[in-house]
Amino acid sequence: MIKKIVSIIISSFLIMSCSDKNKANSKLNSYKAISDTTAVFIWTTELCENTGTYNPKKYSNEQLKNTYDLWFTFSGIALETNSNAHFIEDINELSVSKLTSEYVAKKEYYNREIISSPFWNKIKQLRLQDLEDEYELKKITIEAYTKPSVLLNNRFSKYCNEYAQVLSSNDSIVLLNAWKNLVEKQKSKNGAPEKFMEKYYKKYNSKERLMYAKIELMTYGWWNCGNSTINRLNDDGTMEKEFNKIFSSIKTECDEL
Repeated sequence: MIKKIVSIIISSFLIMSCSDKNKANSKLNSYKAISDTTAVFIWTTELCENTGTYNPKKYSNEQLKNTYDLWFTFSGIALETNSNAHFIEDINELSVSKLTSEYVAKKEYYNREIISSPFWNKIKQLRLQDLEDEYELKKITIEAYTKPSVLLNNRFSKYCNEYAQVLSSNDSIVLLNAWKNLVEKQKSKNGAPEKFMEKYYKKYNSKERLMYAKIELMTYGWWNCGNSTINRLNDDGTMEKEFNKIFSSIKTECDEL
């Protein structure tokens, strides 16, 4: 979903700047304050556009934008680069280089200057930790498709040892049995178990069944397990409340559902 952040400072005209939530390289436009002590910042939430008045002597427009991004734009997954193959042909598309390039760019973006306060500094620290954790897990996962031994000695191994051992094993029977056990667990939670099992048997009976077993165990076994160990930042609404406190007044206009 595209999120829009508009920075408006009025003298005799308005200048607007938009930021796409999925594009971390947007630039701020220059602006002028309404007065020495009054400026306007406009941001969007899910259904609303908010116009806040603040003192530009306390905060810069750039700090506000970066703090908004820290709260709203950065919510969700930290890295978009894919680390799992859903089809056999996807394996060759997995790239540590691409992942690392995105990670380096995102880390620089996350480290921009924000409004300095104990609350926002803590949020920044947690966002950066999310980024580090996700990068580490994705990097290991991508590498494991060609070098499965990397699953054995990392900080996720102790939580996901079952999958690390199976995927790094050269025993095809062990691999297939582990896949069958995983499928049985998935089947019990599936709304259409018969169709689910039909897909499984089609893959199992193909000449590529060992590769399918590896893909399924990597994605729904190892990855899901490792991902569940990451302590994600949970937004319970406090960030929006803290962001709103920055402004002396806020006008909100919302779309009707």
